[in-house]
Order: sequence, then structure tokens, then C-alpha cells
Amino acid sequence: MLLQPNPWIRFSLGILLGATLLLWGSPAGSQTRLNFSNADLQGQDLSGQDWRGSSFVSANLQGADLHGANLAGVAFTKANLAGANLAGADLSNSLLDLANLAGADLRGANLRGAIAARAVWQGVQIAGADFSDAYVDRAALRELCQRAEGSHPVTGVATRASLGCP
Repeated sequence: MLLQPNPWIRFSLGILLGATLLLWGSPAGSQTRLNFSNADLQGQDLSGQDWRGSSFVSANLQGADLHGANLAGVAFTKANLAGANLAGADLSNSLLDLANLAGADLRGANLRGAIAARAVWQGVQIAGADFSDAYVDRAALRELCQRAEGSHPVTGVATRASLGCP
């Protein structure tokens, strides 16, 4: 005698599988989150790629080319991005806490909702960057407001307004 599974069990398993795929993404065709934590990517060309949700925690990205990359939701905690080209990159909802962004090019970058606690900003280029709803330290905010100019090419938000500069 062949036992048939209870229809409620099949239904429950289907709901569970569907919820799992909704939360974690489908295995086929979904964005793979990569782990580059502690990696040495100094001077590498990572431009125009989709790195959404990846981890670059404590990675060395000094002088790396990330212009136009999708870096939404990426963790750059303690990463060295000194002199990196992030022009036009989507850094929305990214973590830049304790990141070294000294001399980086963030012109036209989208930093909406990013968290940049205790990041290093000396000499960074931010013309046309959108910092709407981003968290930036007060001391860094004063420094960034001194060089804030232009408007983001896609959102149209003025850099000064997005930082809340006086």
C-alpha cells in the first residue's frame, strides 16, 4: 500500500519553501553574496559589477576601481578604500563604519541610507553624491559640508541638502 502524504503537510512544506525562497532568493539566477573579508584587492578593477550584499569587511581596496558598481547593502566595515574610485557607485544602505575613504572619488555616488560611523573622509571628492538618510559623524559632516556641491545625476538631490549642511 502506497501512503499518500497528508495534504496539509504538503501545503505547509510548500509555504515554507516559498517563504524561504522569498527571504533568501532563488538559487537559480539570484545575486550571489560574496565574501571578500580581509582580501587584498588593492588596485583591482571591480567597476560596473553587481556586488550587492557582499562583504568587504577589513578588505584592502586602496586605489581599487569600483566606479559604477552596484554596492547596495555591502559591508565595508574597517575596509581601506583610500584613493578608490567609487564615482557613480550605488552604496545605498551600505556599512562604511570605520572605513578609510581618504582621497576616494565619490562623485555622483548614491549613499542613501548608508552608515558611515567614524569613517575617514580626508580629501574625498563628493560632488553630486546623495547622502539622504545616511548616518555621518558630526565632525565628518563639518568636513564634508565644506566640499559639498552639485546634485546627484539620478536622484537630483543636492549634495549639501542631502548632508543637511547649513
